[in-house]
Amino acid sequence: MRLSLRSSSPVWLAALLVVWSGGGRVRAAVRASDDPRAIDPATAHALGRVLTAGPAPTGLTLLTSGGYGYSGSMLGIGDTHHRLAGSLAVDERPLPWLDLALRLDGRYDAHLVPGQATDSGMVGDPRVYARVDGRWEGGLRLGARAGLWLPGRNAPSIDAGALSPELVGVASYAPPSAPVAVTANLGYRLDRSSHAAPDAARLSASDRLALEVSAFDEILAGVAATFVHGQMQGFLEASVDLLVGGGAPGIGSSPMFVGGGGRVALGPRLGLEGEIEISPSRRPASDATAPLVPVPPRFSAWLGLAYAFGASSSPAATSAPTRTADAPAAAPPPAPPPKVTPPRAVTLSGHVFGAGGRKLAELRVEVTSGGAPRQVDTDEDGRFSIDGPPGEELTISAVAAEHLPGTATATLRASAANTFELELERRAPRGQIRGLVRSLRGTAIPANVTVEPESPGADDGGEAKPLRAQGGRFEIDVLPGRYRVTISAPGYDVQKRRVDVEENGVTLLNVDLRRER
Repeated sequence: MRLSLRSSSPVWLAALLVVWSGGGRVRAAVRASDDPRAIDPATAHALGRVLTAGPAPTGLTLLTSGGYGYSGSMLGIGDTHHRLAGSLAVDERPLPWLDLALRLDGRYDAHLVPGQATDSGMVGDPRVYARVDGRWEGGLRLGARAGLWLPGRNAPSIDAGALSPELVGVASYAPPSAPVAVTANLGYRLDRSSHAAPDAARLSASDRLALEVSAFDEILAGVAATFVHGQMQGFLEASVDLLVGGGAPGIGSSPMFVGGGGRVALGPRLGLEGEIEISPSRRPASDATAPLVPVPPRFSAWLGLAYAFGASSSPAATSAPTRTADAPAAAPPPAPPPKVTPPRAVTLSGHVFGAGGRKLAELRVEVTSGGAPRQVDTDEDGRFSIDGPPGEELTISAVAAEHLPGTATATLRASAANTFELELERRAPRGQIRGLVRSLRGTAIPANVTVEPESPGADDGGEAKPLRAQGGRFEIDVLPGRYRVTISAPGYDVQKRRVDVEENGVTLLNVDLRRER
C-alpha cells in the first residue's frame, strides 16, 4: 500500500501563534470560586469530539494525543484492521472570547488479510480553526467554530481542490450552582477531500478503507455532558458526521461515535486525559466502484496531554563568592563583593469583571505578597496596576456586590508584559414567596401574613416573619426550604398553608378567604 503523507507544513502559522501568546499572560480560573488549576469544559482539550462553548482564560496551550483503534473483519474474508493515530496541536486564546488553533493529525493503518502480506500505510492531515465564544447570565453559553481541513496528495503540498471548510455552532448550559455542563453541536462540512485521492479506484479494498476521505458533504451533530469535581472532569459524548448529497449512503453508514473519558489536572499547567470510543456505524461497500466514505475503527482508546504555558518561576539570584584571606595579617584584605543592582520593577495590569465583561458594583481588590494584604485602587471598569520586582508571586483576591469572591495567583516576569484577568461568578439569589389575598368574590383584601420556617435550615434563626399584604399582595425573600404561611384579616376565617421554596425559585400563593360565620 502506498499512501502519501498529506501534510502541508504551515509552520509559519504555528510560529505566529507562539509569538502572539506573549508568554506573560496569567491564566485565571473561569469559575472564580474554584482553584485556579480547575479544569473548565470550555478550555482547550486534547480529546473529545463535541465542543463546549464559553469564554476561557487567555494564553497558549500545547496539546498532544495518541491512541489505538481496532476493527474486525470489514471485507468478509477474515481480515482485521489496526490503527495507531496521534495528533499535535497548538491552541492560542488571545482574548477570552477568541480562540485560534493549528492541529496536525497522523495515523498508521495495518491490514491483516489471511494468506497475504501485511498491508500498511501512513497519512497526515493539518487543520486550522478559529472560534468565538460568549456567556450569558443563567448558565447559557453560545459559540461558533470555523475550520479548514488541508488534505494534499504529496508532502509537502496543498491540493486546492481538496480544501474542506466547515462551520459548527455550539450551545451549552452550565448552571452556576451545579458542576455540570450539557452541550449540543450542529454544523456543516463542505467536504472535498476525495479530490486528494484521484487514483482510489486502483487501490485495494483495505487501502480504500484507510483513506478516511469522503465523496459527500457532512452535517456535523453531537451532544455531550461534562461533570467537574475539583481537579477532575468526566465526560460522555455522542456524535455523527451525517453524509449528505446524491448517492450518499444511509445514516447508518455515516461515521458515528459514542465515547466517554476523563481529565485530571496534574499541576497548575499540565492535564492528563483519557477516552474510550466505539463506532456503531454499518460498513459501506468498499469495492472499486463504490464512492469514498470514511470508515472509523469499531473500538479505540486514547490518551492525551494538555500543557498551558504560563508564568514560570524566576531564576534564582546569584552573587559572586567573597574571597576570604587565608594568609597572616600581612596578606591583602579580601576583595569586596561586586555590587548587585536591584532588579527594576515591572508592572502587572489587571482586570476584574463579571459575566460577559460586565462592570462590578462595590468592587474591592486586595493583593498579598509575603505579608498582610493591601488594597489596590480600581477604575470604574475594574482595571488596576501593580508594580513589583520580577519573580514576585502575588495572590489577588476580589469581592463585589452580588458576586462570589474570587482568588488567583500571578508571578511577575521581566521578559514580557504581565496581564491578569479574573471573572467573578454572580451569586445565586435567594428564593421568594409571592401571594395574593382575595375574598371569594375576587376582591383584594388587606391581610396580615406570617411566614414561619418549618423544615430545619429553611431560614436563619427559625423565627416567624410577619408582613402586611397591603392591597392583598405580598412578597418575601427567603432561603430554600419548607414554610408554614398563616393569613388572617378582620371578619374572615384564618387560613394556614404550607409551601416549598426551591433554590433560585419563586413560589406563588393565592389565597381566597371565607367570611366568618
